[in-house]
Amino acid sequence: MAIFWWVLNVLVLASAAVSIFWQSQITIRAKYNYWSLGYGVVFGVLLTTNVINDWSYIVFTAAFILINIISGVGGLTPERIITNGIFYATAVRFTDLQTITLTQQPLPGNRIRIIAIFKTKRNRRISLVFTQTMETLLTQLRKVIPNDVAVEVR
Repeated sequence: MAIFWWVLNVLVLASAAVSIFWQSQITIRAKYNYWSLGYGVVFGVLLTTNVINDWSYIVFTAAFILINIISGVGGLTPERIITNGIFYATAVRFTDLQTITLTQQPLPGNRIRIIAIFKTKRNRRISLVFTQTMETLLTQLRKVIPNDVAVEVR
């Protein structure tokens, strides 16, 4: 059983390392996804209620909580979109995109929020929320997206 936990530890820590690498490349950050933090807390409580003194289980619990906390970070890199998910973040290439829809919502206090929906060629939709201005986001997107990707501003 100990081998199972060590293999699982390597997989979870490798996933965390890949997520940290792609998140370090982010140039425009999206809003943090607090659902992943909530899931990390819930699963952390559930995993720590068992009294197990095995180091491999303790490392797995810590790595699993870490991956849930860092998976809430998303944004745009020069090459990819980093999604913020529940258990892991995903990197999607800009060449895999079909359309981008940007919707601006005004908030109280002269603040704005831009909801960006990225639709891939495989009909998957990725939603990120940005607090930058529409012009800043459009300028950054036009630098990195291919010419065949349609951008719709609402």
